[in-house]
Amino acid sequence: MDTERCDLGPYVPTFHAPSDINAIRESVYTNGIAFVGGCDEDSLVTLANHLGQVVRPRNEKTPGSGVSNIRFASNLVGKGYSSEELFFHTDRSGWDQPPRILMSTLRSQSETGGESLLVDGRKVLEALKQQDRGLYDLFISSKHTSFRADDGTFVPRAMFDEQAGIFRFRFDDGIQMSASMVVGFAKLRDMIYESAYFVSLQPGQGYVLDNHRYLHGRASFTGSRELLRVLVNPSTAGSEKVILFDIDGTLCRSEALSIDAYYSCVSDIVGKDITHANTPVNLHGRTDLGLLHDILDYHQVPSKALVVEKFLHLHPQYLERSLTKGLSSVVCPGAKETLSWLIRYKEGLGCPRLHIGLITGNSRPNALLKLQGAGIDTSIFDVDISSFGDTHHNRLSLFRESLTKLQTRLGPHVRASDVLVVGDTPLDVECAKQAGCSVVAVATGNYKVEELASLQPNFCCSQLTETKEYLQMVF
Repeated sequence: MDTERCDLGPYVPTFHAPSDINAIRESVYTNGIAFVGGCDEDSLVTLANHLGQVVRPRNEKTPGSGVSNIRFASNLVGKGYSSEELFFHTDRSGWDQPPRILMSTLRSQSETGGESLLVDGRKVLEALKQQDRGLYDLFISSKHTSFRADDGTFVPRAMFDEQAGIFRFRFDDGIQMSASMVVGFAKLRDMIYESAYFVSLQPGQGYVLDNHRYLHGRASFTGSRELLRVLVNPSTAGSEKVILFDIDGTLCRSEALSIDAYYSCVSDIVGKDITHANTPVNLHGRTDLGLLHDILDYHQVPSKALVVEKFLHLHPQYLERSLTKGLSSVVCPGAKETLSWLIRYKEGLGCPRLHIGLITGNSRPNALLKLQGAGIDTSIFDVDISSFGDTHHNRLSLFRESLTKLQTRLGPHVRASDVLVVGDTPLDVECAKQAGCSVVAVATGNYKVEELASLQPNFCCSQLTETKEYLQMVF
């Protein structure tokens, strides 16, 4: 494979010592990859055992080690054991759950070629979704791709499982594609190259990557090249439970306050009278950033980037000004009582693995101002696992950010199914379900119990105090 096709070109990474486990884990679950240096077979195995349970390979170098020796070997099957180019792929793509972590270190370098080819699958998916929704829809359907399992049979699996967050890919005899997917493959390949880069590893250098997100490959080479590889399933020890609260309509109500501050700030920045009355934009369940873009688009405001920057800086000041005008934030029925009970339940009944955060369309400063204005103690919430609406255009991306933060903080064993979302709008319910989270819908906002119940949340109630028995069962 010609490395010149990798549009991002060569990359010179910063290498972690294999003993720097926390930094490696954080980089993998935040960026999708971490690079390691000074890494021999023993330190690779030690690191693997710290990160989780080692998956026994088919061709184990040393019995019990979990290490595969990836080299040219005429007696072994697969392109990995040749000197040919190896296209971007997911290891064990035919498994129900491919190993989450792939680790490697270069033992000996080839005479020429052999560069490691890498691409962040998340960037490919984002580009694909924006540029060709039709091809993306094929990508997330198991009707268009089948992957070969260990027994040789082909099993229908989507290239990207949105709910599980698994991106699996290969282009060899281990995959079968529909005619529609074959037609779109050339475009998909080009999009992979657009986000791809290559690294020229030296002996003792390697990488640890998220095998559910990152694709890896190898350029063809001459001479003798030897790579040591370990596959790992993250440890599942301990059961983390997370509850994320929406704010507006769930914990407090502040419609007049929000509308006054929001539109006053926008109007002053653009020098134009922009009001709720002359802007037919739905406010419910939106993020501050996404809503702002829609308002600016409707009023055909130029220089959006500059306006957005000013708005995010000034908006909290306008919210404080609106509070001083007598516009208030009022606590929702049962919210304070439920939060107090939840803290007592966590501390008194021994739930150290219960984490409480926020998932809101508000910016972080505005979220805390609204809660404080309603008399809610903000120290209850762990803001470092929370997601706010000043960095995301849509609500679903808030869920993905929270899961990434949780995995970085608590470990890769945390899944979307460990997260319970509490919200008051249909969008809260739909996004939580799409992200794979459980969801409680509470009718203290603008929607009735019947409307929310029709969306089939895990639990539906008229106010938060009714959730105690359900929460005890879940946690």
